[in-house]
Amino acid sequence: MRHFVDIKAHTQLRILNASVPLCCIPTDSSLPSPTIDSLALVDINIVEGKVIGIHAARGSAAYANHDVGIVDLRHGMVLPTFVDLHTHIDKAQTGERSRNADGTLSGADRSTASDAEFWNQDDVYRRMDFSLKCAYAHGTSALRTHLINMSDKQIQLTWPCFKILKEKWKGKVELQGVSLVVLSFFRDEQKAVQLANLVKSAGGMLGAAVCCAENGGDPNDDWTTCDRDRDVLLDRVFTLAKERDLDLDFHVDENGNERAKGLLYIARKTIQYGYQDRVVCGHCCSLCYQGDQDLEVTMKAAKDAGVTVVSLPLVNQWTQDRDQQGRRTPRWRGVTLLHELRGKGIPVAMASDNTRDQFFAYGDLDMLEVFNQGCRMAHLDRPYQDWATTVGSVPADAMHLPHHGRIAPGLPANMVLFKARGYSELLARPQWDRVVLRHGVAIDAEVPDYSELDTVPNERRYTADQPSPVPSEPPSMPHPKSPDDVPDSVPDLTSGAKSAGKGRRGWTLDQ
Repeated sequence: MRHFVDIKAHTQLRILNASVPLCCIPTDSSLPSPTIDSLALVDINIVEGKVIGIHAARGSAAYANHDVGIVDLRHGMVLPTFVDLHTHIDKAQTGERSRNADGTLSGADRSTASDAEFWNQDDVYRRMDFSLKCAYAHGTSALRTHLINMSDKQIQLTWPCFKILKEKWKGKVELQGVSLVVLSFFRDEQKAVQLANLVKSAGGMLGAAVCCAENGGDPNDDWTTCDRDRDVLLDRVFTLAKERDLDLDFHVDENGNERAKGLLYIARKTIQYGYQDRVVCGHCCSLCYQGDQDLEVTMKAAKDAGVTVVSLPLVNQWTQDRDQQGRRTPRWRGVTLLHELRGKGIPVAMASDNTRDQFFAYGDLDMLEVFNQGCRMAHLDRPYQDWATTVGSVPADAMHLPHHGRIAPGLPANMVLFKARGYSELLARPQWDRVVLRHGVAIDAEVPDYSELDTVPNERRYTADQPSPVPSEPPSMPHPKSPDDVPDSVPDLTSGAKSAGKGRRGWTLDQ
């Protein structure tokens, strides 16, 4: 990747005339008055890979007699390395070999299930590793992925690959994993305990989808809404998590249904179980369709619960309000109420979610793209204020990673440098010439070539509406695998978890 500036490795480095969002650095009286977009012009001093000082810009003459590396950004922007709170790298890069024919949630479910026959450990590892290469090259230093755990096959493949990759990428991308099942899964207490124990042993988090089907919130949705026993099931989720000291991360209200109120149910349980500041709720799209009175009740509960809400703008604008026949233009954007939530003091983040799979045909795990599109879709630009924290310190705090998503003395010098001199320039172009610093050193990583994924011939790719071919066996992959990483047997957690309902967000992956 061609960088806009060449930065040589130095024990001491001075980054001069950097425009940095005030929300990303400690503020004190020594900093200059910010611009209209809350940017401060500063010099950043780095020694042995750590930030030792942030001062009002002084110009290069102030360091003329110092034996240090000097980089004058000429008002170019600097952001902390990104933190991606909600992804699905286990399903990433499968969208063309098993295409979602109509772009709907139910279409995504069918095509995800069809893709099952291509899944083996080499395939899952290759796609997850490819995803992390993309994220790292773009400037992400921490990433949380949900792992589908609705079938024995999924568990056998995803968690062993997760464990290998977590170790492989240590120090580059801090990787976290969340088990992903639907709420009805927890009706079988024995299977729920087995899953929670597995997640604990893998160092992961517990997750569930609540009111998340296309008809989420409807009493007829017995898959994710579970009207008849929702309270019991949520009690079970929280009890399992609390007994094992696991954080919780939910898929919630991913639809435009006024009756979908999973966020409210989860917030109340969070308070009941004393689990404040340990719960993340993703999507929460249905808030846009709730009345003012219901909305106030939900947001107060979420605030009291310390829930972090993560919006997935790229994915939700693609799937929400989509006409299955492709004849009607969507009437809403799919993003949740970012302004209102933040106005109530609720931490809000944005994340990549799906990448080139059945739920979103595009994306590259580039958090600048997420921030860019989020600003446009949710009108986060007049003023920009502290919205940069939605891809930095807010998700970092939700992941309990205080050294990520911020630039401050004493922290590693992990940041992304841009030629763009303000938000307008930053968000007008892709910024392919950005420079990613890790511990004060510019990385030379490039996004991987898509040919790395060419293990299924084009003529054998198909859509969910076409017959499924027998997949070719991918070539063996050039990485060591320990037998200890692959369980001899995994409990079958899937019986009784099937449903004929629509729009289950790809929960099944039939063996």
